[in-house]
Amino acid sequence: MDPSPGGSRLGATLPLWPLDVRASLDLAREAEALGYTDVWTAETAGPDGLAMATAVGAVTERMRTGCAVVPAFTRPPPLIAMGALAAHQAAAGRFCLGIGASSPVIVERWMGVPFEKPWLRVKETLEAVRRILTGEKVTYEGETVRVKGFKLEARADVPLYLAALGPRMMELAAASADGIALFLGTEEGVRMARKAAPDLDIVERIICCPDEPEDTVRDAARWLVTPYIAVPAYNRFIAAQGYEEEAEAVAKAWAAGDRSGALAAVSDRLVEGLVLMGPAEKCKERLDSFRDAGLNTPVLMLFSTQGAEGTTTAFRKMAPAG
Repeated sequence: MDPSPGGSRLGATLPLWPLDVRASLDLAREAEALGYTDVWTAETAGPDGLAMATAVGAVTERMRTGCAVVPAFTRPPPLIAMGALAAHQAAAGRFCLGIGASSPVIVERWMGVPFEKPWLRVKETLEAVRRILTGEKVTYEGETVRVKGFKLEARADVPLYLAALGPRMMELAAASADGIALFLGTEEGVRMARKAAPDLDIVERIICCPDEPEDTVRDAARWLVTPYIAVPAYNRFIAAQGYEEEAEAVAKAWAAGDRSGALAAVSDRLVEGLVLMGPAEKCKERLDSFRDAGLNTPVLMLFSTQGAEGTTTAFRKMAPAG
């Protein structure tokens, strides 16, 4: 499938909240029938992202599958490669692996792992995983990553994507990865990534809530995006896209423990830049503006203010054949 900008790729994120893995596999089959070209999983505190991608690959025939992203801190490179091998084999070669730094909350607070030198950790993890996936016996001596004499039992030609929000990580992706995985990027964020990495495949998870009252969606979306905007890497990315005032206000309020103040600092303009809302056809038209900016594959992160049933309905409305 052609990953060039301006194409017609469209992905969905699974699982849909709050559905479980088994229900999501039924939706993965349906997604393929509806014309979605991709299903990408994520990893925060729900089902394991690599396990979910492996399951999706096993029950589909044509869609590209991906995981965006596996945190570089929470698994050593051999374990990441082993998970990627399983997903690659389950999907008969249709799997892409995303690697990123994640955040201090997930890495340090939840997982108990020091969040130190994230750029270097991602760089060394990418290098080690790429070598391991060739099937050669690998010894890697980095500053943050060490592997001694590990050999994967089978080769896996897996494209590697980096979660790149800032210029330094985008430069690393351009030099060493096969693609970039974005989140919380407006069209300007996509243009930034495309300028830094003109030849790479760019995938972005885009929040989407179609056919619901826009005031209600804006309020719900603030709760969804504000904790991310408080994370330093996302905060810098938001500021770089032209939302300096909002980014600074969110960071100050969040650091002071003022959660309501942080929510209030997320302007309507910022929410509307980050979230697809309004009639489904309007949402689909907005996707074209992302593609025009250089995005290869929008991956919809669907939600609804109406709960699980509403989210599933949104998934069907936004499908190419929906």
